[in-house]
Amino acid sequence: MKKNYSRSNIVQALRDTYADPQAIAANLGDSTLPKDLAAWLSRLALLHGVPFNYLVPDERMLPPESIRFFYLDMNWIGALTDGAFSIGRNLTNDQNSATLNMDRALHPTAMKQVNAATTHIRARVFGLNAAPPPSIISGFVLRSSLVLDYPSLGVNVYPFGQTPKDPNPKMLTLLRLEQLGATDTMICLVSGDAYRVDIHEAPQALHYGLDCYDNDCTVQGNAALAVKNLYTFTIESSANAGSTTTQQIKMSTTPTPTDVSTCIRTNNTRALDISTLAALIAKANNISSIDSAEMGFEMTEGVGMVSFFKTT
Repeated sequence: MKKNYSRSNIVQALRDTYADPQAIAANLGDSTLPKDLAAWLSRLALLHGVPFNYLVPDERMLPPESIRFFYLDMNWIGALTDGAFSIGRNLTNDQNSATLNMDRALHPTAMKQVNAATTHIRARVFGLNAAPPPSIISGFVLRSSLVLDYPSLGVNVYPFGQTPKDPNPKMLTLLRLEQLGATDTMICLVSGDAYRVDIHEAPQALHYGLDCYDNDCTVQGNAALAVKNLYTFTIESSANAGSTTTQQIKMSTTPTPTDVSTCIRTNNTRALDISTLAALIAKANNISSIDSAEMGFEMTEGVGMVSFFKTT
């Protein structure tokens, strides 16, 4: 049967194809976005480049020294990326135009690819494996002088039932964590429903420290210049195959407030005499001496941290 390749038939065939998004998708075949375009759109989906006044329309919504938690509305993100796709789109009132049908055919596949790429941004920077695509994106905006004073603030985010107080803690994947320009504002986005958010100093801020110093300190009702909560510990040795001996420190579950005022140097009340302190710690544990590992075990203080919990 001879086909009619007249101009009118070709035009009609094109019209029929572009009138149906499914027909467009079938004729296009592979509609995968180029990687650089998917990467750019994934950054847009994480609000990179979105003007701040679109995120916080009124300053009263985020006053100084405040934090605001939120969920990303994926319909809003869909509209945002659709706006990016609209570049070059023919403007028309026709709701069944070829251009709009082309968008309907491509947009679902493109959005899946964009959504999957959101977990690749930080993973690629830190050399990690990308997490599965997020179904929920939650986060917070923090406006505080701490953002300027501590530029390396860290964030740990946990879902309900998997916090450090639960049997199997698990942190949610960070999608975005950064200071917005040179301002006092920081944004954080995570893959999942945030229940507990820990904001802490940078890990390099680990240090030796006291639990109370020159601030109405007392031990068993007696005034003290300096107090350290000491954990008593035992060192257990065990022999493994090949006669290898390993040692493990086991500590008490609760510390004992101990007056360490005698360890303060007389000529400098802001400095400790480490030898005197080591002897005091050894005495508290009924051993003759301690080494540097045991000293670090007793004296190392974690970084400052503040926790926020989601409540109903």
